Amino acid sequence: MTSNTTSHPSTTAPASSAPRDFATDVRRGPRDILVETRSNGDASATAAIASISDQDWHISRTHGVYHIPARAPGEPYALVTITSRGDALDLGDNRRFPFTISARDIAEDLLQDLREHGIFVCAGERPSAEELASATTRRDAYYHQLISEGDTMWARGHSFREISDLHRRAAIALGVEREWAYVPTRFADCPACGEKVKPSVAVCKHCGAILDAEKAAKHGLGASSSSAASRATPAPPHQRDSRGTARRARQTNLARSRHFTRLSVAQAFLPVPQNATCEK
Repeated sequence: MTSNTTSHPSTTAPASSAPRDFATDVRRGPRDILVETRSNGDASATAAIASISDQDWHISRTHGVYHIPARAPGEPYALVTITSRGDALDLGDNRRFPFTISARDIAEDLLQDLREHGIFVCAGERPSAEELASATTRRDAYYHQLISEGDTMWARGHSFREISDLHRRAAIALGVEREWAYVPTRFADCPACGEKVKPSVAVCKHCGAILDAEKAAKHGLGASSSSAASRATPAPPHQRDSRGTARRARQTNLARSRHFTRLSVAQAFLPVPQNATCEK
């Protein structure tokens, strides 16, 4: 295709599968524009991407933003369908060259750095058992390599700063326990007293409220037939932790001590009345 503007001609690559002649490209001149419009894959309307990763991935391109979801718990993989998209090249002088990108070309481009995490383009609409096994082997080998790198960096100085999130995710994904792969536990608020507790506990350690009746009954801490209201009922006052009472008493005594100290200092600097007589 030749542009109508003589000063900025543009040429498209030939539609045949013959290799490009770069010598001819040089002879076209510096003002010529070569646009590659040939598809590297098939011309299917859709392509399927399968993921066995436990992480969500968001990839941004000029033709759209794509989300590859994490594999749901209990599921062998997550699947996302990619469709062909249209894009355009800006040739300058308010000229644009529109073209279509096939679904498989988009899928292959999205997985440039994600194949090692167990993400791949399916040959069909859904992944086969062989494709899943190959992806699992490739991911496990990569994650074992990351764990080995994490062990090496940790042995040098026991510094958490040298360990990246990628190394921690690899250890967590394979269920490998490492000191450098420690993940802080997220706490929840007790519905009865509002103190921070672990989300999986059956009884609040601060007020004694039953948070999980089934788990509490299993360990003999409460009746399984307790209602939802009784699960959040706090224990009697005499069974509660006395640390809060002792802390409040210490704060009260400290406040009283400071009050009397201020009074003593103020009285020491009070002016002596004029009519006061000194006793001999």
